[in-house]
Amino acid sequence: MTRADLAALRRAAAAPASPSAASDPTPAAPGPPTAAPAPTAAPVSPPALVPVLVLWDLDLTLLDPAGFGARMITPVLADLLGREPVMGVSFAGRTDRAILTDLLVRNGMRIDDDNATDTTLTGGGELTSADRLVPAVMDAVAERCETFADDLLDGGGGSLPGAHDAVRALAADPLVHQGIVTGNMRRTALLKLRVCGFDGLPDPSLGAFGDHRSDRAHLILDAVAAARARGIDVSPAQAVVVGDHVHDVRGALDAGARCIGVATGRVSADHLHSAGAHVVLPDLTDPDALVAAIHAAAPRH
Repeated sequence: MTRADLAALRRAAAAPASPSAASDPTPAAPGPPTAAPAPTAAPVSPPALVPVLVLWDLDLTLLDPAGFGARMITPVLADLLGREPVMGVSFAGRTDRAILTDLLVRNGMRIDDDNATDTTLTGGGELTSADRLVPAVMDAVAERCETFADDLLDGGGGSLPGAHDAVRALAADPLVHQGIVTGNMRRTALLKLRVCGFDGLPDPSLGAFGDHRSDRAHLILDAVAAARARGIDVSPAQAVVVGDHVHDVRGALDAGARCIGVATGRVSADHLHSAGAHVVLPDLTDPDALVAAIHAAAPRH
């Protein structure tokens, strides 16, 4: 092999290798453009569910008092007046404070808007200058109710059909909190709940009573405030009033709450609808219908 042949071999070894068929440098014919990969969508969380405050009326919604209040009020007023009182004022759907104020006025007592008559009623019916007249009469009525509690059932009162099952059905929902908005004084409301077998539900601490208010809208706002004080994050819009009277409906609407009417009292379903109830039920005997109505009326997220 000559020196020229060796030089040729070295040059061949140093030269770049020839491309193979798999790496053909000839550009491929252009194809359709490749779409860019779609961005990955962030996972969508379901709407957060919010708590609902169900506020029960008592008389003719959960229970029938069967005239218990009038039977307790009449002798108290008789002791105060020294004669049989003139009754003749409407009780339905009103607060005890409003009812007793009207009765006192109807029977000749002067009561100003602030209930500022400085008198209290002693056990024997004697008035002394220690407190205001309306609260004094309310205390005397509550005391008589407690003394004669058996009269509620003996007089034909008691829980209404389906009421206990309705309360239990709502208690199964962890987002539903059950309280009370009633025109009854607190003492008489608690007595009625106890006598009629409602043990702790609805929760009296999540409620408002007719001791200090004449307007039911204020009671609803008081109940919402009580719930918030307990750490339940609700607004009036998350409250659902369940009641039998147009006063329940109007109070709920005035407070910015929802209302489910139940035609278990003296007001027809049509009148409850006309007053603005969001849902109207004939009674409480269908717990599933009540639960559905609460979900339909209340904002859930």
